[in-house]
Amino acid sequence: MTVFSEANLTVAASSAPRVKTRMLEQMAEALEDEAAGLYRRAAAFEEEEFLLNREIGERQTEINRLLLKLEAMRAERDRVIEKVEQISSEAAAVRERAFDGDEADSLAAIESSPGEYANPSTGALFFRRMTVAEQAPRA
Repeated sequence: MTVFSEANLTVAASSAPRVKTRMLEQMAEALEDEAAGLYRRAAAFEEEEFLLNREIGERQTEINRLLLKLEAMRAERDRVIEKVEQISSEAAAVRERAFDGDEADSLAAIESSPGEYANPSTGALFFRRMTVAEQAPRA
């Protein structure tokens, strides 16, 4: 069994405020350390947010470039479809003339309208040959 004397109790009582003060100082330091760690974590989040925003911007630029390419391809497709329709109607007109009359009438009709079926520069009948300008893809 421990026996406390009055001298021991006086020393313990006078050191209690110092111990309490020291404990509060250590708690404050621990809280400040935790706050500093959280601040560093918040700064890391800000840096990551910046990097993600930059990557989003770069990808948006790529998306815009691809959208422009898609628009150009659609325009080219529409031009080709128009050309197909034009050639198909021209072929239908040639067939109609061939079936409506005999061969002599068809040849006379072709010779009388060279602009429609013949290409004087190449000598091609019925089909006009494409020029280099027409073959080059449009951007």
